[in-house]
Amino acid sequence: LRYWVEEMHVDGFRFDLASTLCRGGDGKIQQEPLLIRRMVSDPALARAKLIAEPWDCSWRDGYLVGKFPSCGPPRFAEWNGTFRDIVRRFIKGDRGMKGDFASRLSGSADIYQKSGRAPFHSINFITAHDGFTLRDLVTYDEKRNSCNGENSG
Repeated sequence: LRYWVEEMHVDGFRFDLASTLCRGGDGKIQQEPLLIRRMVSDPALARAKLIAEPWDCSWRDGYLVGKFPSCGPPRFAEWNGTFRDIVRRFIKGDRGMKGDFASRLSGSADIYQKSGRAPFHSINFITAHDGFTLRDLVTYDEKRNSCNGENSG
């Protein structure tokens, strides 16, 4: 990371499935993982933007939205999966979503404030590189990919 910041002038990093960086040798989430502690305390990275996708693939304890370890003052912004899910439902027209939608648009304080994070720690997104387009998300109520031969539709 230092090389990319100092030599290539990269100003930030997004860590996919970042909760995996927080697991100890026993597979459990650590409160102050060594790698995260080193990243947030490294002077060369002090001005770099650090963004976590605060979940991992398989373990329930890995969903760390609003509580990704910071090892001190919050440094990591977080992809807000709750924002994504609520906004998708609101756009699709699901009933009873106005209050939740308003909470997401106003910074998700119910998620971030408890851990000393501010609204700018939330990366609000609706769709990303590894999912459907926004149009597909709001057009279909169920999968329509049976033609792919994978029996997943």
